[in-house]
Amino acid sequence: MTNDDGQSLVISANRDFTAGETDMPVYPCPECGAQLRPTNPVAAGKKLRCPKCDTVFAPAAEAAGKKKKAAAPAPAPAPAAKAADDEVGQYGLVAETDTRSPEERHKAAFDPIKDRFKRSARGPALVRVVRPSTWLLGTGILICGMAVAGALWSVFPMIFKIEIVQPQDKNLKYSQQGETRRFKELSEDEYKERWLYFCGFVFQFLWGSVVTTGAAKMHSLDSYALSMIGSIMAIVGPGVPLGIWLINQYLDPKESDPTYLLPAILSFTVPGIPVSLVCVKTLRDKAVIAGFAEEKPEDA
Repeated sequence: MTNDDGQSLVISANRDFTAGETDMPVYPCPECGAQLRPTNPVAAGKKLRCPKCDTVFAPAAEAAGKKKKAAAPAPAPAPAAKAADDEVGQYGLVAETDTRSPEERHKAAFDPIKDRFKRSARGPALVRVVRPSTWLLGTGILICGMAVAGALWSVFPMIFKIEIVQPQDKNLKYSQQGETRRFKELSEDEYKERWLYFCGFVFQFLWGSVVTTGAAKMHSLDSYALSMIGSIMAIVGPGVPLGIWLINQYLDPKESDPTYLLPAILSFTVPGIPVSLVCVKTLRDKAVIAGFAEEKPEDA
């Protein structure tokens, strides 16, 4: 057989060669292992085509000087595309310089995943309601506390006797002073008045309980309706009963003391009205409304 360059090729099998044949250069085919023996050594850069499997390969430079021994060696298989590396060259990595700022690189890395999960609306809403709900809770507790104190003041004369302190009589001895002790007796109208006060303070306690409950629901974003009701009811603050009494003293023609007017106004407005306005404004915030509308997590 002849090569593409016109050289004759000899395919040898696993057998012994004569002395004349051993001088011929041997080029093993990397695909099928056939031993190619051209008439003349192959020049550097030239390629051979195997007549057996038509594989084109570039023989190694040291292969031209090797002599065939007694038995055919077991050639190490190499990929056929190895020969093409000399023609197309080698590939490498080119480092690119990143001219972006750290903020731009951070944004490019995390922007695709920051909206991967749905954000909860309860978090921003909780941040907005913490302080107003705390003020509302304090107002409700103060209303209940003033109601308890007022109820005790109402029933005290009906349960315990109040002694009327009389001036000492100089004509009597000290041992005889206690024999003339007198106690105040409530009239029927005074009993009715005391019971009326007691019922009013009980109603005030229930009123404060609703305000306190609304504050707790607002703090945990549980019930928007109850939170709004408690915020509105906080207008009637803990000092309203005191304010009503001061107004009566101011309007009493016998007293007619203008100093009762300013304390009466402060009793009506502090702290109920300011706290109520702040809480109502907070509950009208869109973020807070969205937080109430979102379903509460089961593990919360």
